[in-house]
Amino acid sequence: GLTAGLMVLLRAPHPPAGATTLIVSLGIITKPLQLVILMGAVVLLIVQALVINRLAGIPYPLWKSKEER
Repeated sequence: GLTAGLMVLLRAPHPPAGATTLIVSLGIITKPLQLVILMGAVVLLIVQALVINRLAGIPYPLWKSKEER
């Protein structure tokens, strides 16, 4: 939580995590239900990022052009 708060204050983008890709590519997920749960968690994290950044006044996603902001 402290790291996320500091990143918001510093307006520092969070790099995409590679753990999700590794979990899938290493075969740790063996059942379709596990993949559904993982994708649900990813969606929840994206929604959380959108809400927190909007409340903090940070344009997110960062790849929008200046005209769209």
